[in-house]
Amino acid sequence: MGKREWLRMVRAGEGLTVEFLQRLPKLERLSRSMSAFANSSGGTIFFGVDDDGTVVGLESMKGTREQVEQVSQFYCDPPVQYKAQAWEPMPRVQVLVVEIPEADQKPVYAVNVHNNKDAWPYFRGEKENLPLDRKSLKAMRHTEAVEPTDEEVAALDRHALHMLNFLAENPRRTLNQLAKSANISAHRAKKIIVDLEKAGWIHGYFNEKRREYSLVVPWKHR
Repeated sequence: MGKREWLRMVRAGEGLTVEFLQRLPKLERLSRSMSAFANSSGGTIFFGVDDDGTVVGLESMKGTREQVEQVSQFYCDPPVQYKAQAWEPMPRVQVLVVEIPEADQKPVYAVNVHNNKDAWPYFRGEKENLPLDRKSLKAMRHTEAVEPTDEEVAALDRHALHMLNFLAENPRRTLNQLAKSANISAHRAKKIIVDLEKAGWIHGYFNEKRREYSLVVPWKHR
């Protein structure tokens, strides 16, 4: 990626593969972001950009780089690979762009360095970093998430395609909401969800005692 692409991403705002951080957050929070992108389809973190996309710049480029390296190596298990580049979108205003590819080895855990038993993997759900529930964690250990090919998309039935399109516009939806949107039974929707989870395209997690689903991979409406 280059400066033009970075500018386009900032203007488009936060999303499934983009996160803005005005300044370096607590290291535990950053580990969740790095874990989430590594466990999903990768992503880019812009340090020095506010939540609304305003470029504010960093006070210390060197210090931010060092902390990112520390988190990637010691707060993530296995360590997260990344590419960090300095960007000056305006004179004397510096932004650190950290590109995180999808991990070859999953799941990637966000680790509490003060308590090694306190570790959990995250995934990227729209604009949030969400903890994987145990069922999704088990599925991730046995499947590898990859972006759908045109052939795989063409093989989907219309209900599965509808549900993916619906999740692209409406993340964090329950089984019943997905079934209603596709005008099918909850039983039929459940079978589709199981297949999509096995493919690594969506993940489920528990939110206030109810199970919700979000896309894992970038998805264009089809």
